[in-house]
Amino acid sequence: MSIPSARPTASSTPPRRRTGLRVAAGVASGAVLLASGISWAGVNQFASNITRIDVPGLTAVNEDAGHSAPMTILMVASDSRAGLTRAQANTLHLGTADYGKPRTDTMMLVHIGADANTVTVVSLPRDTLATIPAYVDSNGKRHNMHQAKLNAAFEAGGAALMVKTVENLTGVTINHYVEMNFNGFLQMVDAVDGVEVCLAKPMKDEKSGLDLPAGRQIVRGPQALAYVRARYVDPTADLGRMKRQQKFVASLVKKATSVDTLLNPVRLDSFLTAVAGSITTDTGLGRDEMLALADRLKGTNPGNVAFITVPLAGDKRVPHLGSVLVWDRAKAAALFDAINHDRPIVAPVSAGASPAPVVTVAPGQVHVKVLNGTATAGLGGRASNDLATLGFAIAAPAGNAPVQVGTATVISYDPRYDQSAKTVAAAIPGATLKSVSGLGRTIQVTVGSSYAGAHKVTVSSTSTSPSSTGKARTAAQDICG
Repeated sequence: MSIPSARPTASSTPPRRRTGLRVAAGVASGAVLLASGISWAGVNQFASNITRIDVPGLTAVNEDAGHSAPMTILMVASDSRAGLTRAQANTLHLGTADYGKPRTDTMMLVHIGADANTVTVVSLPRDTLATIPAYVDSNGKRHNMHQAKLNAAFEAGGAALMVKTVENLTGVTINHYVEMNFNGFLQMVDAVDGVEVCLAKPMKDEKSGLDLPAGRQIVRGPQALAYVRARYVDPTADLGRMKRQQKFVASLVKKATSVDTLLNPVRLDSFLTAVAGSITTDTGLGRDEMLALADRLKGTNPGNVAFITVPLAGDKRVPHLGSVLVWDRAKAAALFDAINHDRPIVAPVSAGASPAPVVTVAPGQVHVKVLNGTATAGLGGRASNDLATLGFAIAAPAGNAPVQVGTATVISYDPRYDQSAKTVAAAIPGATLKSVSGLGRTIQVTVGSSYAGAHKVTVSSTSTSPSSTGKARTAAQDICG
């Protein structure tokens, strides 16, 4: 028996709006877990207000190893609108129909290493072709094993069936379960006074209400929600949205664990309050386990927090299911084998160290032209010399930009040479990337007043992760990269 991918609604509100709720909650869930090392007192308060449910099928963490044992958590989103008024839902472009029991479109596996203090976050696409194990529904009716899209498991059998489906699909042993509803997302983002994002070009989407200019900026409330919800602004739809979500989670984690938040009692209390009322975990993840987890994650280097989407082979059409995604078996197997054997997918960074940016294109293959976008004479020439010293191919002598750019350096690039642009961005941390169609092979660097020199970059043929598992990014990487 197959499970329908959609259901009738009580109003004319399109079902796609419900997707945004699940996406936002999933992004928030990731941030909550990765930021859970905030403080002992904070987690104590946080843990006491969490809703806990029984989730059969989870494997207990090895107690003999204590809190240093590796741990894998399945995190999903719930699209519950609990806590929002009808007016708020309309303002946020969420619709007000009664859609029935919660569903999910966002699923992440979070693996926390034992000794290396590393975290691996794997996004599992909702449209993955999966085998749903046999189960008995809430009415006592038995359903045989069948194929469906991965997110169908949650609607059919809740947390227990979701855990069993993901374990069968990945071969990864899951120890705990975390679910977050939608309402906590808005409160959490506002509790840290917004999250920084970086756009290569303006983004506007009427369906989600997104309307943001290009460049670095702080997003709050409704625009933060729209940023992680928007699907149709990406050529690759859900896959592009997942990459955007991963960057958002990384940025939110940095903000939530920053001194500005940790040392501000009011902001810290608001953050924990927003989270506590919106999260559900399995009964095994109690106060003591949360405190132990907080202690382990405390001080984790952002360079050791890796985000990756499960490697894909492509899509295909399946009768009664439509278009589904199929995983790259070899790369997915390598990724999940690394998780099962507690091997990090990026090279661990030692405590207190700053990870060197890793890129795929060597500086010698990147042609650069530098312009001085400030009133400081000679700054363009200095930047050009710095880049030349690092091995970049200087296409022309430095010149003056027609207009000043302000503080941040701007890296303009043709979309066809986006990997080359990332190499330049790695050499100039904090620079803003700007996509310019038709610019050609040469990357144009317009130096801003904050320019303080170029940094050495590390070149890898597979970005930041082994070729056997696919490409990953870390929370330490610049959000404009």
